[in-house]
Formats: sequence, structure tokens, C-alpha cells
Amino acid sequence: MGLRFGRRGGPPVDLRRKHSKRLADSELARRLGESGLIEQGVLDALLERLADDGGLSEALVEAGLMGDWELGRWASRWFGRPFLPVEACSPSPEAAEGLSAAALVRHGIVPLWRHAGGLVVAMPGITSEAALEALAEDAGCAIHAVVGSVRGNRRWLEEHLARAPLPENEEEEGDSWSLLFDVGDAQARNAFGPESRD
Repeated sequence: MGLRFGRRGGPPVDLRRKHSKRLADSELARRLGESGLIEQGVLDALLERLADDGGLSEALVEAGLMGDWELGRWASRWFGRPFLPVEACSPSPEAAEGLSAAALVRHGIVPLWRHAGGLVVAMPGITSEAALEALAEDAGCAIHAVVGSVRGNRRWLEEHLARAPLPENEEEEGDSWSLLFDVGDAQARNAFGPESRD
């Protein structure tokens, strides 16, 4: 049951939210493009290069196309989920017990805490529905995802989880990201012009 608070002279308000907006890179890109925050051509180039759905947030922040907390603020608004970066809370070490460290690192997801209703996790901006569904299966309980920060999540994972080995058929993260950022940089320079200033 959700927390209920009464308003003076009014009925109680249920603070639970239904998350009807599907988490997907394509939806995030659509919203960013329509809002004019990032050029659609840049977004299309990034989407084309991403191997997995759910990596757009990290690509945008690491390429310097959008600030980490700015992205979190917009994602929270568009996808109707609270913004709770790990920098502003204290994740429980027990929350990650029994979960695949490789999956958490790969998707940049930080387990925050467990409670009777399930496991609360912080996404790096947003992640994919498929990643959350796989995590729910791994955890054996419902997953409640909040919007976190890309760099805060990455830093927490590096400090608290041993670097999990990649599957044999998967290339090193640096190799794939460097190519992605080269494409993003070229697209950004084309979109914003060679004479843009910092």
C-alpha cells in the first residue's frame, strides 16, 4: 500500500505512481529532439551506433552533449519517475547481494535498497525495460526504478563492485565507446558548426 497523506479539507492523496511511459532510447531521443535540446541528426547517429537499448543516456553525458543532472531532470519529468542520484542517498550494500555484478556494471544500474515491495534501483538517466526485466528475474522480486545520474552510478559501481569479466564475444567497453564518441563528436561539430565556443 502506498503512503497516503490527507490534505486539509480533502481526500487522502496516494503517492504511488504508475509508470505508463515505456523506457527506451528511442523515446528519450524523440523527446530530446522535439524539445530542441539536442539536434535530431546527432541523436540519430548515436542511436545507430548503440549496441543495446538503454545506452543513450551514458553516451550523451560522456560525449559532453548534455549535463548529467540536466539529463536526469528531464528524464524524471518525461518518464514520471523520481530523480534520486546516488550522490544524494546512501545505497545499502546488501541491496546488490545475489545480483549479477556484470549486468549491473553493463547497464550502469545501482541497487539502492530492498523493501517488502521489491528492489529500488537507480538507472543512469534511463535504461531499457529489458534490462529492468532481467534484473527483476535475477532478484526474484519487483523492481522500482528511479532516475539516477550517469557518472554517479558509474563511480559507485567502480568503488563497490569488482569489475566483472565481459562475456567472450563482447569487446572491451573502451573500444566500442571510443568509436561511438568519434561519431558523436563529428555529428555534433556538423550540427553546431566548427566555430562553436565552449
